Amino acid sequence: MRRRNPARWRAIEARLSRESTIWLATVRGDGRPHLTPLWYVWLDEKLYVCTGSQTQKYTNLYQNQNVALALPDAANVIIIEGEAHTATRAQIDSLAEHFYHKYEWDFRYDESADWRLIEITPFKIMAWGDGYDAGEGIRVL
Repeated sequence: MRRRNPARWRAIEARLSRESTIWLATVRGDGRPHLTPLWYVWLDEKLYVCTGSQTQKYTNLYQNQNVALALPDAANVIIIEGEAHTATRAQIDSLAEHFYHKYEWDFRYDESADWRLIEITPFKIMAWGDGYDAGEGIRVL
């Protein structure tokens, strides 16, 4: 297990908590990539996104749970690789509150789609342009 620089990790977590949009890459059944921006919540070292059950990304996740995510800033980069799964029913109410406080949006009552809460567990995090990469490299987790 990699030892984290506590100051760098705090900065990364603060940024993941603060940013409003993240890009999610999934893979279609035929191997073609699918990339889309999403609202998200960072909580307890996991990412949560909501998507409709009829979307391309949800279809892709059903077949292949491996994902990549990136914040939109190309000068101060955070890239995450992880595994996505539908969140448990027990997590829905708690995460709905987090989405509401961040975006003033409650997916439980939004009837525009059949919303699914997705939990993403990171297994690799890379960052550069944050001032730490020259001495520590880009791999954070």
